[in-house]
Amino acid sequence: MDLIEIFSDTDGETHFRRSPVPMSLREFAPPSRAVGVSTETTATTSLFLEAPPGWDDSFHTTPRRQLAVLLEGSLKVTASDGEALTVAPGDVVLLNDLTGKGHLSEVQGDRPARFLLVGYGD
Repeated sequence: MDLIEIFSDTDGETHFRRSPVPMSLREFAPPSRAVGVSTETTATTSLFLEAPPGWDDSFHTTPRRQLAVLLEGSLKVTASDGEALTVAPGDVVLLNDLTGKGHLSEVQGDRPARFLLVGYGD
């Protein structure tokens, strides 16, 4: 599993990077068989967000370090360096651009984009 991260460099430019999420095989819910499990990270908040079709036409930073899990819809995300990617249901993006130029999130199509946002510990 890869985690897509958007982050700011020292010049304030935002970029994407993909990082594998390390998993180790362990018993998570005995007596069920062992499954791949990542390390635990502290979650500080959670909320659902619904963005309407066509949202947004402005670059913005994230209000907190958070995981964005797209549940429904389609989203085009553009970093300030010009790179863009399409986020599909099930994709997980670590929003880590608290400073700098931010990113552009454009809801595609005629349906809202629905997310689970999870505030992410350090």
